[in-house]
Amino acid sequence: SISPELANEIAEAVRDEIQIVGLFVNHTKEAIEEIHDKVQFDFLQLHGDEDPFFLKQLRALDSLANVRLIKAFRCKDSDPSFLVDYLAACTTLNVTLQAILLDAYQPGAYGGTGHRLDWNALNPENTHFRGFHVILAGGITPANVAGAISAAQPNAVDTASGVECSPGRKDDQLIQTFSSNAKKAFERIA
Repeated sequence: SISPELANEIAEAVRDEIQIVGLFVNHTKEAIEEIHDKVQFDFLQLHGDEDPFFLKQLRALDSLANVRLIKAFRCKDSDPSFLVDYLAACTTLNVTLQAILLDAYQPGAYGGTGHRLDWNALNPENTHFRGFHVILAGGITPANVAGAISAAQPNAVDTASGVECSPGRKDDQLIQTFSSNAKKAFERIA
């Protein structure tokens, strides 16, 4: 976690080159709005226990009306059918998700654990994901990112601990290798 001021400083330095994602775990809508007012995210990635009604409330805030939503789900097993009710509720409430992020479940943790998701269970033929951009997470490293992309065929991949040299410290070489391997794997499935 970093301060909104540091987040804004980083965002301003790279805003013309990449899109800015604000990642939140169980924050209040007021806290999200306050931080967004300082940083101006392109995407809001919700990694906690936020329900569809909370997403609807976020959408009702004028300052967040144009921010695209990514909702992270921690998958306990290889059956992603638990998403059906959540996504149906979003549709009923007219809440559009730009992407869903699928991560491995680890009790008491909301991501970045290094635990691997069963990528083979997330194949592109799975009807639970039709109409959604899927971001694959969960134990993805430079060494296995190509296999993860080949098996699950997501729209994007996400890593955290997979490119760390020590807890919380990213390694530039691991990031470059991860990016290169992911790009090649996406080219192969295109």
